[in-house]
Amino acid sequence: MTSDPMLWLLQANDTAYPSGSYAHSFGMEELVECGVIATPADLEAFLEKQILPALLTFEIPFFARAHAASNKCDAAALLEMDEELDAWRIPHELRDASRRIGSQRLELLCQLDPSPFILAHREACPRSHHLIVTSLELAAVPLAKAARAFAFQSIAGLAAASMKLMRIGQTSCQLITRRTLVRLGEKIDSALSEPPDGWFNPLLEIASLRHARANHRLFIS
Repeated sequence: MTSDPMLWLLQANDTAYPSGSYAHSFGMEELVECGVIATPADLEAFLEKQILPALLTFEIPFFARAHAASNKCDAAALLEMDEELDAWRIPHELRDASRRIGSQRLELLCQLDPSPFILAHREACPRSHHLIVTSLELAAVPLAKAARAFAFQSIAGLAAASMKLMRIGQTSCQLITRRTLVRLGEKIDSALSEPPDGWFNPLLEIASLRHARANHRLFIS
């Protein structure tokens, strides 16, 4: 790994980094198909009312736990958290998408930073969840910055998917992303010290379950 963690963070979050996330919408494709997300205003409301609460009440606090375990090289804790994530992600598509992206990032990480701990983790859990692998990737980056990078991946990925699913221009999409990140930035530091209470999000979960049975679709999830 580069001796400068911030440069490594930029590389790992670059759009050219082959994570495979471009192939997933995490249920948003079905919401567009059903007309729940039809306009740029709908997209912004979806990010604010569905995605940000999930990030702030569960994903980011859970990421803080995984980041601490990665820094302690606590292999058992990471494996336990990886299994717990399966229970949190009820629809098969969401679990599979997380593990597909995670395994692709883990395989690349083993090429870029083949430390004994990372290689041992791949041996124990080659299809790790995306969150767990990102905590390994960014273990050398301070938690506050690593958590922001993780949250950015989620929001930017959905924004990128929206441009393939609906009529929305690049500038409009970037404005929505910008306003969503501002809302995230106002609360993310307090979320880092909170326990991962979870977030009941039936809209997205039902959409994922419907998407798995769709006759035609653009995204894997």
